[in-house]
Amino acid sequence: MLKFSKKVEYALISMLYMAKREDGELTTSRELSQHFNIPQELAGKVLQSLARTGCIASVQGVKGGINWRRRRN
Repeated sequence: MLKFSKKVEYALISMLYMAKREDGELTTSRELSQHFNIPQELAGKVLQSLARTGCIASVQGVKGGINWRRRRN
């Protein structure tokens, strides 16, 4: 059986959660950590890694957040 680390598992959960949202709708690490009972600090680190690799887009500021970077055809 394939075994994932907690960070990989949280990254996959986060990506699936964002994929189900409306295009362009932002979410936050706090929202993800509360919804899935993930430690907020760990959720933030996972999302930072995903943003660095270009898997998600990060928007800075008071009304900022993250969303899934969808590929356009």
